[in-house]
Amino acid sequence: MKQLSLFKIGVTEEMDTEFRRVTILTNIVYALIFFLLLPYLAYFLPNYLKAEHLPFRSAVPWLAWLSAIIGFVLNALRQHVLSKVLFMVSWILCVIIIPVVTGENHVVALYMHPFYGIATTIIVHLIFSYRREKYLYYSFLAVAWGLIIFSYDFIMYYNPDLPVLSFFPNGFSRWRLIILILAAFFNGAIIYLIRLNHDFYAALQKRNDTISDQYKRLECQRKDLEALKQDLEEKVKARTQLLLEQNNKLREYTFFNSHILRAPVSRIRGLLYLLSVETSPDEEKRIRSLLAEGMTELDQAIKSINDKLQQAELLEDPK
Repeated sequence: MKQLSLFKIGVTEEMDTEFRRVTILTNIVYALIFFLLLPYLAYFLPNYLKAEHLPFRSAVPWLAWLSAIIGFVLNALRQHVLSKVLFMVSWILCVIIIPVVTGENHVVALYMHPFYGIATTIIVHLIFSYRREKYLYYSFLAVAWGLIIFSYDFIMYYNPDLPVLSFFPNGFSRWRLIILILAAFFNGAIIYLIRLNHDFYAALQKRNDTISDQYKRLECQRKDLEALKQDLEEKVKARTQLLLEQNNKLREYTFFNSHILRAPVSRIRGLLYLLSVETSPDEEKRIRSLLAEGMTELDQAIKSINDKLQQAELLEDPK
């Protein structure tokens, strides 16, 4: 059974390096929100069940937790862009905008609200690719930066009764500048880390491509060697068969030489011996006639040998 990994939900082998990297980072963001909010929700669940009326701010952790679950489900269904867009819209509305618009704010929100915007920019950097999803990336980043820059103006517009001056005794503008410096620092750091992560994935993909190419070349060489081996085996088999046939021809030639060729030679030798002995004219005439027949038989035997030798030459492999 294949092991399930939350970080690889919706990740397929067909994805390119950038798409795969961003999908994994998106799953990491969802997993962090899911597991960080889970103990908080479990701890305050009895209070939620006992309360008759809950402000919208109390529902924000639940909505963020559910948005992470929905994001996982959409990623599993290969709806990656829809997953990220719905999560970002729900995060910005439920965590940053709606609590302020409904007026359910405390003076502590003056401190916390800009940090929600900073967290939003970090999430945008993580879950959107500035290469593949350029327009969504810069659009959500512009909204998040707008919420950081105009955070206090936005809060004071819907909550004019908050004691801003007493909360910032050393100057409101100085605190705004500190928030912008922090936002720039965190964004610069996360951009640097993401670029390093992208370079690492690109180098890893390049190495994988190199290994894949080498494997393909080795596979082609292996197939060539298999074909060469098969060809050599066929040649060895054909050569062995040729040698067997030539051996049979040589055996036949040896048999022919030992029996058929030696018979007329022996007769001719005997007849020549008889000619050397004094005989009657009739007997000499008959011996010469037999000698002529022996010569003819010997000539036919020699022709048969030549024919068999030519047949043996035809069995040799053409070069």
